[in-house]
Amino acid sequence: MQRIMKKIRVIALLCLALVPLWVHADYDLAYRLSGGGAMMMPDGKVDQWIERPTLGGSFAVEFWPTGKWKCLEQWNNASVGVGVKYLNLGNDAKLGSAFVAHAYMNQPFYNGTHFRIGARPSVGLAAVTKTYRNTLPDEVAPYTKARDAQGKLLANWSIGSILNAYLAMELYMDFPIKDGWEITLNGGWQHISNGSFMHPNSGYNMFGGELGLRYHPNTPKTPNTPSTQSSNKSSNRQSSDRPIDQHWAIELSATGGAKQNYYADNQHGQRFYGVATLKAAAYWVPVAVFRLGAGVDAFYDGYYAAVNDEFEKENPAGTPLTYFGKTYLRTSDVKNCFRVGVSIQPEFIIGKLTAGIHVGFYVFDSVKNLEPYDQAKKAADEGQPLQRGIFYAYDFSKASNYQDGWCYMQFVLKYHVLDHLFVQLGLKTHGVRAEFIDAGLGVSF
Repeated sequence: MQRIMKKIRVIALLCLALVPLWVHADYDLAYRLSGGGAMMMPDGKVDQWIERPTLGGSFAVEFWPTGKWKCLEQWNNASVGVGVKYLNLGNDAKLGSAFVAHAYMNQPFYNGTHFRIGARPSVGLAAVTKTYRNTLPDEVAPYTKARDAQGKLLANWSIGSILNAYLAMELYMDFPIKDGWEITLNGGWQHISNGSFMHPNSGYNMFGGELGLRYHPNTPKTPNTPSTQSSNKSSNRQSSDRPIDQHWAIELSATGGAKQNYYADNQHGQRFYGVATLKAAAYWVPVAVFRLGAGVDAFYDGYYAAVNDEFEKENPAGTPLTYFGKTYLRTSDVKNCFRVGVSIQPEFIIGKLTAGIHVGFYVFDSVKNLEPYDQAKKAADEGQPLQRGIFYAYDFSKASNYQDGWCYMQFVLKYHVLDHLFVQLGLKTHGVRAEFIDAGLGVSF
């Protein structure tokens, strides 16, 4: 574990060291060093381990275009950055620490002489030192929710993997002082999880803030944004007046991935099952930085066809066939793997990159009448299986704990490697709980 952490830190530092060499010709650089704290949000598992607030620090290199990337000028002279972060999660024995490498965008709401304010979305990777697998005592059978005499969980049931995704949405304020030095303040939400690639995976959610210093060597003597006000206004006019090449677009994409079987069933061995998504959508592009789409989504989750295989072999009269207590699955049927939905797809455009949140509802859902478990079992025992329509009442705040429901979301990143070819990364969720992560290719017309 120590060797892995050391390698991750070395790689992150090397990447940061190479950034100035890569961007020197086209960007003004700034350096940000900050420290701060956050509160871990309770989830019924992690809250019993919280002994103190999360504390840590971060270092980042930020850069602005000097005329090459019009896409950032279109976003009110936004800047982008890459950084590393260390977090002590508040309990050395059960929660440990997190090492984060991430990229982010500073989206200004106001660029003034005496202060700046804006939003800072971030995405990256987080390596944690403590997971379920290295906090469960040796004497306890694996993959059980073992508790002590006081009812306290014996293991960290929030994180199942060392490597995880890192997401953050924060607000920031910068206050210029003198000669390129600034006081910087930011705060908001941070999330660490693996998107259900490995169980358990409720993840960490933290709310907090950081205070630090920021140094921009090339800032003019009068504190301001990295470029002068006149050049900013000029570039904004030019970029906003630039005609849009194409007001409509059609896209097709295919992505795939894997997810682990339910953690309570891992006593028969760790297994992974395939997942996939096919998407077809049409987009209207009213302005250079935003587009609105509508599309059809087809999903495949291979876990629903294999969840009972091992139990049927070992327990022909089986009770239970599986410990997967959300869906009342009694047979291993491939039809349970498929769902089809329609979605609204707003996306933001940053040059060759688009980022969107797709929200949809299922028009075909093979497992909707099998959730929640107790309700579906009771209906089956009474000889009257559930027969739901497309829309039905359910508690959205508890989505994915007891049933997925008819509403789904996808967080999607696309990057055009060619004019008509893009790579795509997606995270599918029900409520705030992830179903799976997948990646693949798409074409646009």
